[in-house]
Amino acid sequence: MKSLEQQINELNENLVKQLPSEVLAIFGQSIHELKAQGIEESSIGTGEKFPDFNLLNMNSKAIALKELLKNGKVIVAFFRGSWCPYCAVGI
Repeated sequence: MKSLEQQINELNENLVKQLPSEVLAIFGQSIHELKAQGIEESSIGTGEKFPDFNLLNMNSKAIALKELLKNGKVIVAFFRGSWCPYCAVGI
């Protein structure tokens, strides 16, 4: 099984072949801005405890992470939209 890093590298290689240079430049600028803001240093790392949060589900009901964890492990996925080549992989 490929690591997430390997999958991202392959995705980036394919995007370079498929996307216009203007779009690639915008992606590159966004990544640069996030790194400049220190997002890598302030992000939760592997093995660290995720902070509790509440979100609305599809039925507008508030769901708390701590309540979900009572049933076992929880996977948190961030999906920006179908327009995002990183989020839409496999859709």
